[in-house]
Amino acid sequence: MQLKHWSGGELWQTHKHTADSERFYTSVSTDTRTLQAGEVFVPLRGELYDGHHFLAVAAEKGAGMLVIERRAPQLEAYLDRIRTDEDAPDLLIVEDSGTAYRDIARGFRTTLTASVIGVTGSVGKTTTRRMIYEMIKSQIKAEQSVKNFNNQVGLPRTILSTELDTQALVAELGMSRRGEIGILSGISVPDIAIITQIGMSHAESLGSMTDILDEKTSIAAGMKENGLLILNGDDPLLEGWVMRERPPVPVWYVASEQNAGRLERNGIPVFWAEHVRLDRAGVSFTGRSNLTPDERWPVYLKVPVMHLIPAALFGLAVAYAMGLNMQEAAASARRFTTADSRQELIRVGAIDVMDDSYNASPESLHSALETASFLAEDKRRFVTVLGGLRELGRYSAEVHENAAAELLDAGVDRVFLVGEETVRTRDQLLGDSRAATMVAGWYETSQDAIPAVMSELKPGDFLLLKASRFYELEKIGEALQNTQGVGED
Repeated sequence: MQLKHWSGGELWQTHKHTADSERFYTSVSTDTRTLQAGEVFVPLRGELYDGHHFLAVAAEKGAGMLVIERRAPQLEAYLDRIRTDEDAPDLLIVEDSGTAYRDIARGFRTTLTASVIGVTGSVGKTTTRRMIYEMIKSQIKAEQSVKNFNNQVGLPRTILSTELDTQALVAELGMSRRGEIGILSGISVPDIAIITQIGMSHAESLGSMTDILDEKTSIAAGMKENGLLILNGDDPLLEGWVMRERPPVPVWYVASEQNAGRLERNGIPVFWAEHVRLDRAGVSFTGRSNLTPDERWPVYLKVPVMHLIPAALFGLAVAYAMGLNMQEAAASARRFTTADSRQELIRVGAIDVMDDSYNASPESLHSALETASFLAEDKRRFVTVLGGLRELGRYSAEVHENAAAELLDAGVDRVFLVGEETVRTRDQLLGDSRAATMVAGWYETSQDAIPAVMSELKPGDFLLLKASRFYELEKIGEALQNTQGVGED
């Protein structure tokens, strides 16, 4: 049986089920709330929960197999049931349910004919994953990670839910601790791996920028031998890593036009953007590559956000590597929309809002301020609510002090600061004569800031919401919508 082989577990079945040589399970589930009859139930453990407590619920709902850890106190009762109940679910006894879950996903990956495109990086993973999916799905049957299913629970779920006739799976690989990207790469075995950028995200848990680089580049460890690695050619850390480590798979780059010229002269495959044009309706550019010097691919994005250009270039590179029609791939980028509080543009009454509150890093703060500054040029005032950027470790103090200069350079008129990290931003601004009227207040939580923000905003203002997810700045956007109503995008 495949599950027994993949997990290295011990299989127990009733006599009735043992006689069924074609025993089939419809899927694998870790959640009894969505479990369907005939599925395998894997009870995962966490710091605050143990899925083994839900084994009875899984059995009642008709699970075809229960995976149980050898140390679990519930095991003996289910072994007794195997001996006495011909309709009892099969048992797969394992040492660790989490490891077994990942091993089963890794095994199932070997049955897929789909090309797996693995996307990681400190900034822009989700945007790049969604952009690639948008640019290839009209030509082949493609799937992508759902929401943020990018960790040691979410990625196996993504793999195990992939249909057998899918031709491409765009999978996001995230991390919360050292060594996780290598594990996820070993599960997904990417045909194409993408690293969007090396930034300071997770510096608190990983340490230095070198440590972050080592973690992100470990995606190459699990790749197929004939795989392809596509990197951000504007990132000197990634370029230096390639020069030092000489990865065993081919390397392509996406880059700005300036850096593309240097890479191209060195004979390295590179994709870049020419004739970039930004206006309030969106971004347009011409895609180019030295792999096919005579071709031009016009790209138009309906969102006026410059950082979408690298994501679209990654999409072009993937489409080219997969042998797809490049003009169709380029045209498909027009369908891309922002969502989930990632530079999401909404109009609330007579106030324009850019909600970028899903998460934050120094790099994404710079991008958000750059875009918002452009969009706010003809507005009454540029108002920003900036919450703390978390998980930056040793870099946190410097980043939040530098944020003061970023706010000034962006032309912010008024700023509300939220969270203990932004005390340094506040003090830097209050010590600068240029920012005498900029600071509107400092607040411990977004909830505390809501009354002041609501009283400050006036028709014609532009509002930017930016913070790490911890600070829940979307509550400010929700409060504004509740008082003013939502207009057209």
